Amino acid sequence: MNQFFYTLSFCLKHFSYLFVLALPLITLEFAVSYLVLQLDLNENMSNDLIIESIQPVAIQLAVLGIVSMVLSIAFYGAMMVAFEALTSNQDLSINQAYLMGLRKFFPLLWSSIAASIVYGLGLLLLVLPGFYLFARLGMYPAYIMFQNKRAFESLGLAWNDSDKEGTKLFLITSVFIGLQLVIVLIFGLLAIDTNMVAILVLALVKYFTLIPLFYLFYSLYKSLHPNNI
Repeated sequence: MNQFFYTLSFCLKHFSYLFVLALPLITLEFAVSYLVLQLDLNENMSNDLIIESIQPVAIQLAVLGIVSMVLSIAFYGAMMVAFEALTSNQDLSINQAYLMGLRKFFPLLWSSIAASIVYGLGLLLLVLPGFYLFARLGMYPAYIMFQNKRAFESLGLAWNDSDKEGTKLFLITSVFIGLQLVIVLIFGLLAIDTNMVAILVLALVKYFTLIPLFYLFYSLYKSLHPNNI
């Protein structure tokens, strides 16, 4: 419980920096959603009509989609180096944080894909197993960024090193990820999940819960490997 409140305290203290760190992805997700909603697609449209509607903005969607994917992967690495810089009072610009994440793009990409498959399978098993797997594997970006580990090696190390704290990580992960799912469900039930304001709120909630959660993973990694930062 103390770690939970310490995590929130850290994120509030450095809110402006962490918000700007997430802002490029929030903006990109909002832009992609805006373009898609402007197409006014619906299930009654024929395939030919859907293709015809998409063609005018196809290039914009493709570019935004690729940039969003690349930055979202780099973001995991950027968070790790940003947390370390903030903790040790070092100067690190947002651009530098993303650049360091981009340098480890492929290990982060492969590990993210593998972890997402595992999470997805866990979510299919009554949701909670997905939260548990997310919690146990969440340290993988730290091993990539600080120890230069490969994708599957980082996942293995994250799993092994989170064994003792597995239950605590599971509970805190359930709070943060559960909050995301609850808000998505509420917006869906209210039929406002395609409203632009709602989409912006969902993006903000996503990153305002993701950042504290990964700070928790960073903190655990640092406590286990203080000399490998």
